Amino acid sequence: MNPHIRNPMEAMYPGTFYFQFKNLWEADNRNETWLCFAVEVIKHHSTVSWKTGIFRNQVDLQTRCHAERCFLSWFCEDILSPNTNYQVTWYTSWSPCPECAREVAKFLARHSNVVLTIYTARLYYSQYPNYQEGLRRLNEGVPVEIMDYEDFKYCWENFVYNDGKPFKPWKGLKTNFRSLTRCLREILQ
Repeated sequence: MNPHIRNPMEAMYPGTFYFQFKNLWEADNRNETWLCFAVEVIKHHSTVSWKTGIFRNQVDLQTRCHAERCFLSWFCEDILSPNTNYQVTWYTSWSPCPECAREVAKFLARHSNVVLTIYTARLYYSQYPNYQEGLRRLNEGVPVEIMDYEDFKYCWENFVYNDGKPFKPWKGLKTNFRSLTRCLREILQ
């Protein structure tokens, strides 16, 4: 994959979370994807929580790597074992671009011991056919869903330096969730 990938971050600041994950239709100046992940090991038909963290796009001249590819590179190099079954959950600020969707689908085709579920706050260029096709291709083996209140709350509690403060939903969270869910359903039909 890519030898220059940074290790995952443990948490993000509250302002970063609210700015990057707000489920707006038009999300100006949000030019990178943040990916919160939970890796569980499947043992004897039950899951055991194992690793969590955060990746974001690396845009330096050496790597230029989207968050999804950063995760895959790290996971393949540091974690993946052919003798272990994994349940991986992603919470992303943007849905994957067509290239990342293709890379994720290829990765999962090669590694049947990895099951992935993606929850996304927003749809990335959902009006463009190639982005829609990427989501459809990805959805053939990966459930892709829009983040709801409980998903945002989970991320707040597990991936944000929150000082014990509760998650405060923003105005329009439920309305935007319903609209984005409807849009995703139309794309995946």
